[in-house]
Amino acid sequence: MRESVPAASVFLPHILEQRAAASGDRWSFTFLDSQGAEQCRWRAPELAARARAIAARLLRDTRPGEPVLLVFQAGPEFLSAFMGCLWSGRLATPINPPRRNRLIERLVAVASDSGARVALTSADQMGSIAEWRQASEQLGALDWVPVDDLADEPSLAPAAIAADDVAFLQYTSGSTALPKGVRVGHGNLIQDLARMQAVWALGPESAMVSWLPAFHDLGLIFGLLQPLYSGCASVQMAPNAFLQKPLLWLTALTRYRGTHSAAPSFAYDLCVRRIASEDRAGLDLSSVAMTMNAAEPINPAVMDQFCEAYAPHGFRREAFCPAYGLAESTLAVTANPVGEPPVLSCFDVDVLAEGGVQVLQPGAPNGRIMPGSGKALPDVPVAIVDPETGRRCAPDRVGEIWVGGPTIAGGYWRRPQETVDTFGAVIAGEPEAGPFLRTGDLGALVDGEVFVTGRIKDLIILGGANFYPHDIERAAQSSHAALRRDNGAAFSVDGAAEPGGREQVVLVQELERSHRGDAPEPIFHAIVESVWQNLELPLARVVLVPPGSVLRTSSGKIQRLANRRAYLDGSLPVIAQWARPQAPEAHATAGTAQSGRGPAEAPALTVWLTGWLAQRLNLPALTIEAGHGFAEMGLDSIGSTELALALGEHIGTELPETIAYDHPTIARLVAHVAGSGAAAAPPVSVPPPSAAPAPGSDLDDILSSIERGEA
Repeated sequence: MRESVPAASVFLPHILEQRAAASGDRWSFTFLDSQGAEQCRWRAPELAARARAIAARLLRDTRPGEPVLLVFQAGPEFLSAFMGCLWSGRLATPINPPRRNRLIERLVAVASDSGARVALTSADQMGSIAEWRQASEQLGALDWVPVDDLADEPSLAPAAIAADDVAFLQYTSGSTALPKGVRVGHGNLIQDLARMQAVWALGPESAMVSWLPAFHDLGLIFGLLQPLYSGCASVQMAPNAFLQKPLLWLTALTRYRGTHSAAPSFAYDLCVRRIASEDRAGLDLSSVAMTMNAAEPINPAVMDQFCEAYAPHGFRREAFCPAYGLAESTLAVTANPVGEPPVLSCFDVDVLAEGGVQVLQPGAPNGRIMPGSGKALPDVPVAIVDPETGRRCAPDRVGEIWVGGPTIAGGYWRRPQETVDTFGAVIAGEPEAGPFLRTGDLGALVDGEVFVTGRIKDLIILGGANFYPHDIERAAQSSHAALRRDNGAAFSVDGAAEPGGREQVVLVQELERSHRGDAPEPIFHAIVESVWQNLELPLARVVLVPPGSVLRTSSGKIQRLANRRAYLDGSLPVIAQWARPQAPEAHATAGTAQSGRGPAEAPALTVWLTGWLAQRLNLPALTIEAGHGFAEMGLDSIGSTELALALGEHIGTELPETIAYDHPTIARLVAHVAGSGAAAAPPVSVPPPSAAPAPGSDLDDILSSIERGEA
């Protein structure tokens, strides 16, 4: 690893301009459709022409330094719009589009917070935009500009740019009502790209293959912008294409001799569980030099399983590169260097619970294997600090991870006090060492390796998406009159029994005094269904408690960690509780789901769906009832996508990915499918069973909140 990275003299628009003028430049951008076929392939001159055309329009319609919303489904137009903003000196502001008017609140909130007057989009979005404009006065006031056919202005040079000028606003996930825009400067961006290039050995001969969403910092900066900076090939596909058929990602790595990629831990788990052995036969992953494992807690068991499954196809364990970062640091903070195997250490669980660090021998009793997230990038100081006292922790203590250096963004857009609180931290007794960014994450440094152990913030990461407890609590409390508003606590517990080791979510909720005697089953059903429908999150347990039982601080704030401890030690005064069905250690699954097309008669579909759900959720088929909600069974967003694909393949037609949300029980789904004549279309008129909807259509927001590249 290099000890330092020199300051940048040019910024990304100038790099694109230079590449477009160089006849032998090797940068290229390829976008694959849902079948893995090339939808487009651009060279630098074509991207530069598109960027200039968009920049020219923005120069006419906006002011320098003004935010511009980028609202695109997954596709090539996003990159040209982003570079057009940078070319013109406007602030690119990526945001994922709502799905069929769902999640429109976040788009409205970002539009309002940013103060944008113009939104760039594509022509095929204009029908949906007409509906959004009717649904929201804020969206109706925006000037929506499709970028598909704007005319190039070849003489237009990039705007004058300084390192401290804001390049784009990266909105954090947060509550839909209170998103925060991180002000990433042109200098921050170049400094981060330079460091990642150095530690991960990117160059013109490299090939990036990515399916991560472009509105998220990992997909945007590492997946899209890093190849442009490093001058290598970039091969992209829609998140939906991967989620519906993970094989497409590995096939693209094989076909394009991909050297670099990135994904959250759950994606590697999907590749193990969802790709059959016989479908792996043609894969060759020997070209992969590194694939980042980041953006959610890393499960060492998943790394082991992926290596075991794909070592016969050329994948090397040292290609796994755990990393840690966050939007506020532009992207990366730490990295496992290319060519070095991931660091795994065994920690004493009891000592960790007390905020200490004690490394044990692998396999030691009471030990827990944890992955390191690599060492700090050059010139990026990392400190472990007591969050209460602000003093640097002793080496054997866990504390909050504080980060400094040139990649730290300039703060939050139009939020001066939060900027000071988060970006202006100084270690007590070390005023010369700051300022630092407070990450809100807990961790320890062991021989220079960063180990992320938890979160001060109440953030819950499940299936690659971030969920904030107050969003869960709000969705639950609005579902039934028996529930006390602002008197619940959502938190996560260990998910060792879950596929891929994902966290499970528990809600402790107070009842109104007048409803303490109500039958709990309708209340449980309403809560679970509301959280699933609004957030696409399956709850694992719901605990109903008397008024005044949810623990709070002296100032009245919900103490979610204290409520979690009370739940785990059994000290809560429980009125009633619900738990979704759990898989036993071993069982015989009745009614297995057979592949292949079949009739859409209701009895046959019920049997098929019961068998499919039993297999997918690892539940006894006898426990699955037609009237139970998919949310109550534990089906998550990824599972609902799989269900739509598998059911469509079974009956011989394509089904929308939201079908499990629109018809959220077996009985309702069967009634819809059997009554709609869905299987009546002749086989020759439907796409192949593996076909996905238009790229990026409905499930981009599975990853819309991933913003922490953390182990």
